[in-house]
Amino acid sequence: MTQNTGQSYQLPDGLHLAQALDRAEAPDAPAADVARSMCLGLAATVRDILTDHDHEAAFDATGLELVFTLANGTVNASGSYWTGDGTRREFAGTEDTYHLNEWAHSLDGTNRDTWAALCEVLGENSHTVRYRLDLTRAAAL
Repeated sequence: MTQNTGQSYQLPDGLHLAQALDRAEAPDAPAADVARSMCLGLAATVRDILTDHDHEAAFDATGLELVFTLANGTVNASGSYWTGDGTRREFAGTEDTYHLNEWAHSLDGTNRDTWAALCEVLGENSHTVRYRLDLTRAAAL
């Protein structure tokens, strides 16, 4: 059950999306399931931000930048995303990044193998690794 009208990727309908996210919040949820569900939540949030929560509206986003901090194993959304033609853009407001980080903060070193498999490494230094999350793959989870 998906919805799509000129969108970059398809997401499960609201009921299926909510069920997937609820399963990830269970106390005994495996780390890999949590990571997959949080990536799905990130894809849904990007869609919601770009369409102002109009789930039928067209949008063009294919990647989301995540920053993994090596010292403490945390993940944050940087506020950047990519369109289908490869253009890098910034979300309009800091509240957008705040909403993305509600999901990104559940990604960490304990489930890195799962979420990093959905990403391309963009660069790294001694403190951080920058990733591009493939939103199409994340939405398919």
